[in-house]
Amino acid sequence: MPPHAPAMAYICQSCLRILRLRPRLRLQHYSIPLRRLKTAATPPPQPPPSPADFETGTFRKDLKKSLKSEHKSRQSLKHSTFPAAYTVTCGLEIHAQLNCPQKLFSRSSTSINAPPNTHITPFDAALPGSQPSFNKSVLLPALRAAVALQCNVNEVSRFDRKHYFYWDQPSGYQITQFYSALANDGYVTLYPHDTPHASREGVRVPIRQVQLEQDTGKTIASANVSLVDLNRVGAGLIEIITAPFDVPGVEFASAVMKKLQATLRAVEACVVGMEWGGLRADVNVSVRPKGVQALGQRCEIKNLSSLKLAEEAITAEVERQVRILEDGGAVEGETRGWDVERGTTKRLRGKEGEVDYRYMPDPDLGPVVIAPGVVESVREGLSPLPDEVLEQLTGAEYHLTVKDAQTLMMWDEGEAGVISYYKDVVEKVTTALGTAAAKQKKGKEIGKIVGNWLIHELGGTLTTHTLPWSLNPLTPTALSSLITHLLTNRITPTTAKSLLSTLFSPSETRTVEQIIEQENLAMKPLLEAELEEVVRRAVTSDDDNGRSAGVLAQIRGLREEDGGRGEKKKKGLASFFVGKVMKELAGRVRAERVESAVEKVLREVV
Repeated sequence: MPPHAPAMAYICQSCLRILRLRPRLRLQHYSIPLRRLKTAATPPPQPPPSPADFETGTFRKDLKKSLKSEHKSRQSLKHSTFPAAYTVTCGLEIHAQLNCPQKLFSRSSTSINAPPNTHITPFDAALPGSQPSFNKSVLLPALRAAVALQCNVNEVSRFDRKHYFYWDQPSGYQITQFYSALANDGYVTLYPHDTPHASREGVRVPIRQVQLEQDTGKTIASANVSLVDLNRVGAGLIEIITAPFDVPGVEFASAVMKKLQATLRAVEACVVGMEWGGLRADVNVSVRPKGVQALGQRCEIKNLSSLKLAEEAITAEVERQVRILEDGGAVEGETRGWDVERGTTKRLRGKEGEVDYRYMPDPDLGPVVIAPGVVESVREGLSPLPDEVLEQLTGAEYHLTVKDAQTLMMWDEGEAGVISYYKDVVEKVTTALGTAAAKQKKGKEIGKIVGNWLIHELGGTLTTHTLPWSLNPLTPTALSSLITHLLTNRITPTTAKSLLSTLFSPSETRTVEQIIEQENLAMKPLLEAELEEVVRRAVTSDDDNGRSAGVLAQIRGLREEDGGRGEKKKKGLASFFVGKVMKELAGRVRAERVESAVEKVLREVV
């Protein structure tokens, strides 16, 4: 019989229409939490103390002190610059789990928290006679990633076998794309809001290729035995391989990782955070003397699972290589690991080359062929990229600061819908104010005011009530109504903040307008003469055990003190009367009017 020919995976427009819906619909069956990049290293486990140590606590205290000292020393290294006589070069290999409910070559579902070995098929376990079957649904998030990273997507790509033995890789090889990848020649651009090492025009980091590959299993190590969980075997990954790039500071490399993660999340290509194994990084580091064009010997640091670890590992590896070169030695090509406890890299094995892995085309899998028009269709349906969202939020429409815009974007990563909520509130406030906004010259300020209320006031109230964004009781209509009443001077800022807390009450069903009317919260339309009379009474009254008289005496004593210092003290003392009047009027008159009236009355009295 003739040998079995592997089937070709042909992706056309009709496939794309099906794939666009299927992954998102099926993902609803799985609870995959949205996680941000971790910026803090996981503290190393402490060895168990002896019974005597447990009683005295001496051993534990000494260990804690030692670890704290090592951490501080690594922190100082992180913020130090690289040796001025050397150029540091890095290359990243980012492994990101694709946002798909099924594995790459089997119908088994992906999972990050299921019981061990409950999501495997015969092919995942490499049982004899089992063969791979390419899952087209994995291709859509991979294409979104490739397009978002400005890559050229190849019409035809092929799968290869990368041979190596490890117990969590049961087949003895990994299916990847070495000779013909999914996409090539992309880039990611960093701007000053990403890293201080970037110019306004941006720094472009080249991406050599984006390739599909299958994930390995997970080893659970203990004292006497290592257990293997195959749930992760065969899960679809993309590997993003950058070209070598010079690193002006250690934060630059982690900024590249962070930008890649944000881009993948924005287009829903990878939504699982680093702490869940959804994104892992291998970092290649080399150093060379300044002025030398040829790159130095690289060493690869494997499996860095957070930005903090990446920064610490790069700093330590640069120090190690510089020390070897200055001692007259030569850096050997190695694969190294990061030792969290000691704060150093350690040798794992000699650096493998292509020959060591014995790459060969996979005979059981045909090529992946992408029909004309598919890439353009993916590009048209792509969600806005982080830089585009930031530019919109800081532009003429919303006028947010870069810091506030980035805060909203980070919040939106973990709790989808924050930015759309913000835009909805801005639109409702702008519509409610109408031409009044232009008369009050608040047109450009609306975006900033709403942003401030959303981030600080609403965000703080949610934190106080320990509520996630998904349980936010305040609708865009309610918040926009509150802000509109504030901007039209119907309520004071103090009243608005109190009103926000009222709206968070589970039993509260009234609208903002009803609460203001029923509880008489609107600002009193006092004439200037009426307000001055209230202030005069507050300044000259003796119903507070002499406190007002004492403050007034201090203000009179400042008459002889010259210069701005005396005026500053006088203003500080006058704030006592401002607060007293605001309390009497229950915060229903704007503080600016009260301050002006207090200043006028004090000139008369003093």
